[in-house]
Amino acid sequence: MTNKDAWWWTLLGVIVAGIFAHVYLPRYEWRTVEQPGSINIMVYDKWTGRIQRAVYDDKGGLNLMGVYSPF
Repeated sequence: MTNKDAWWWTLLGVIVAGIFAHVYLPRYEWRTVEQPGSINIMVYDKWTGRIQRAVYDDKGGLNLMGVYSPF
């Protein structure tokens, strides 16, 4: 095996590790909170720590809140 072959195997290992990390370490987490007259959906971005909230009322109207950065 030459030095060039070692670099190709290393590159392949990094790509496979990246795919594995992307599949098993998801970026977004969401939760639903049901309240009388509305449903809230909270989306949390694990990589940046930001949160966004959407509220659906009884009539299906959407109220999308801005992105919140706690720090």
